Formats: sequence, structure tokens, C-alpha cells
Amino acid sequence: MPHAYVSFGAVGDIACSGEIGRLMLERGGQWPFERAMLELAKADLLFGNMESVSVPPDVPAERFEPGTAVLLSIPPGPFCAQALRQAGFGFLNLAANHVLDAGCVGMEYTQRCLEEAGIATAGVGQTQAEARRLRVVERGGLSFGFLCYAEDSNYVLGHRENSHAFYELESILQDVAENRGRVDILVVSIHADLEFMPTPSLPRLRAAREIARAGAKIVLQHHPHVPQGVEMAHGALIAHSLGNFVFPAHTCPYMRDNGPHTASTFLLLAQVTRQGVTSFERIPFRINEPPEERPAPLAGAAATEMLAYFAQLDAWLQDEAFVRKTWRDISKRHFAIYLRRAAKQLETRGVDDVIEDLVGRLCLVAENRSWMREILEAARENWAVQQRSDASWRRPLAVEQSRLASRPAT
Repeated sequence: MPHAYVSFGAVGDIACSGEIGRLMLERGGQWPFERAMLELAKADLLFGNMESVSVPPDVPAERFEPGTAVLLSIPPGPFCAQALRQAGFGFLNLAANHVLDAGCVGMEYTQRCLEEAGIATAGVGQTQAEARRLRVVERGGLSFGFLCYAEDSNYVLGHRENSHAFYELESILQDVAENRGRVDILVVSIHADLEFMPTPSLPRLRAAREIARAGAKIVLQHHPHVPQGVEMAHGALIAHSLGNFVFPAHTCPYMRDNGPHTASTFLLLAQVTRQGVTSFERIPFRINEPPEERPAPLAGAAATEMLAYFAQLDAWLQDEAFVRKTWRDISKRHFAIYLRRAAKQLETRGVDDVIEDLVGRLCLVAENRSWMREILEAARENWAVQQRSDASWRRPLAVEQSRLASRPAT
């Protein structure tokens, strides 16, 4: 079928947990998707990011460490998987920061339940080679190949066996080069970056475009929990963040406190041929407040307003100065959080605890190293200003201290 057209759909984070999970058991597995079904049905192949994991019924809850149950699926694994299949999902990404919340037991069981329900998955495995393996799905005469990755995070801490495939640009470019000729449409899924930003970090923005240049036809990104811009670059469709979709945007305090756009979302619908994406649209949704905490398509003025916001997100992608400023501002906020945490731990637990916990996380975990590099760049820029000072008779440090001493106390 040389002129085959396939409608490819993608939505963001899906969590069958918390109040959503309880309502699925009470009202039926289709409850979270009911208001979205007419729109989801427009996709011949539907992608989603699986943000919660299931555990086998014979594993006692007390075996899991405290605090890990937040994103554990409340419905049994097979029940949840069947609900997702009936909602139309043909592929779910598993390479996400919460995939090891119930250890490798939960990761492997979740994948098995989804696969047995007829949903293809990728991005996890007992080794990195297995996790990086291409997964092929056929639709409408076209072959779609999926490569899925997640950034090393504070939830994974570099654990590479029985884990997700690690988001490392060099590895992804290698995988794209090896697989782009094996399928009609190569899809790369990336779970990375800091949360709640209206734009991707500058490193991730550049990396996504480089992956597109290397041969990916669709690049789908998630984890920020809010929508970010969508663009066509190097002949590829790039969604920089799909946001939440079925997610406790209101009943989870962490989401609610970082709103309002944790409840703003969309269905990305692309028309695809063997040559790639020919057109796309975003169908705007909003996750309603309880007791209707599920996505519903917008219409009228509400849809117009949401689409205007999406257009602004798209425009920001082309403004590198804005992207850099946004990235630096949030990097500074994270640095301040860690400084306060370090001061508290130093006072209560001592320097060894700070070194073991916070220093290790900042220096060894990719999620943190990314924004720490931006903090270092800010420091380099400040030093460069200092070195241009005409106070040649003073030590460089004395110039800097003089500048700091002139600042008003805060």
C-alpha cells in the first residue's frame, strides 16, 4: 500500500492509582476514558505513557518500602490492562521514572499484564540491551517502530539491570541509526527533564531536534506533567511534553499545587504515510475536578482559549532566549531547594549524610546533573564578568567579594 494513510494518536501520563483507581473499581474500568472515547477512536494506533505499575496479588503490600504506593495501580493488573485495551491503546511506554516503584517485580508484572491484554510495550528489560530493543507494531499497511527511554532519576539512582532504557543521547542516536531503515515510521519516546516547565530544557530541546535529524519520524516526550509545544523539525513531528491525561491533577496535592496546567492536556492526532507525518492537530482536553476527575474534550470558547495557549507554547520553542531563561530559573529553584535540604541535614544528621545522599544525587544522577550544568554555566558567566574587571591591581577573588559586599542584605 504505497499511499497508505494511518491516523496516529498520542496522549500523556496515565495512572490507574489513587482516587482514579478506586473509581475504576467502583464504576467500571472504562470510567476514566468515557468522555474521551469518541476522540480516542479517531486514532488507528494510540500511544500513551504508563505512569503507574501493578503488583501481583500474592505479593504482600508490607514488602514495599513506605511511600512507594502513591502510583501503584489500585485495580488488579489484568483489570487495568483490559480497561486500557478497551479504551483503544495499542502501545504504552513503560520507560518512566516510577516503573520501579514496586521493584522489578512490579515492572515485569505490569508489562506482562499489558502484553497479555494485547497492548504492545517497550522501554524496559532485564538488561539495557533488552530495554533498548525496537518494538514493531503494524497498522494500516505501515510498520511503526518504538524506541523508549527514561532519564536516570532520584527514583532509579543509576540502577541499570531490570530497569528502563536510559535516556542518553549518544545511545539513542546509535539506536535510531540502527533501526530507522527497519520500519516505515520510527517513534522515539523520551521520559525526561524537570517538571512543570512551559518549555523543555535547552539541552532536551536540542537533543529532540538532533534525534529527529538522525531519522526519527515522531518524537514523543513526557514527565513534565504539563503540556509543552509541538513542532515539525527535520521532517519529524516532535511533542516536547504530552502532559497528563488520566491523572489525579486535582486530588494529588503535588499536582494541584503546581497547576493550573497539570489539568490541561490534549490528544495529538497525526496523519502518517510511509514518508512520515503529513499533518497533525491537537484536540484539547481538560481533566475535570472531582468527582469527575477524568479528561473531557473542550469545545467553544474553552477550546479556543486552550488552543491559543498551545500556540503560545509552540512559539516559545522558537525563542531560544526564553527557553534558556526558563531553564535557568527552574534550575536555580532546584538548587535553592537542595541548599535548604543540605543545611537541614547538616544540622540534624551531619556532613556524612549530606555527602551520601545529596551530593551523590547531585553529582551522579542524570536528572540532577542536567540542571546542575546550567548552574555551573551561570557561575562561569559570573566569573567571566569578574575577569573583565579593570581592577588589575586586586586579586580576582577580591573583586568578586567587593561586588558581593555591595549588595543589600536579603
